[in-house]
Amino acid sequence: MLRPIPARILRSTATVEVCLQTDAYQRTKRWQTYIVSRVHLQPTAEIRKTPTDTDQQLRAVLFVDGRLSSPQLEWDRLLEQAHEAGGDVFVTVRGTRYTVMSVDALRDDTDHFHHWEVGLV
Repeated sequence: MLRPIPARILRSTATVEVCLQTDAYQRTKRWQTYIVSRVHLQPTAEIRKTPTDTDQQLRAVLFVDGRLSSPQLEWDRLLEQAHEAGGDVFVTVRGTRYTVMSVDALRDDTDHFHHWEVGLV
């Protein structure tokens, strides 16, 4: 079993905005906002494939620990919910706003959930 991500690097707080409903012009009508504490934002220039099979360069990866970060959110479900509503999930950390492109749930060597890696553009 892996230990949690070290608390000393989980210094940031993220504001998460999830689109719940859009209008006929694809403008967001309703949002759900969460404040997630004890996360880590890591800048990156990683290239990932999108669901439409195009390349997208990530600007950052948000690490959300399975035990120390709070509140615990189902990030994959939030992204799915926003896409079903025709919108996106936005994350703001230290004054910079990002759009969530990918969500990966990582497991430890005993197949227990360890942390989320949220790809941001």
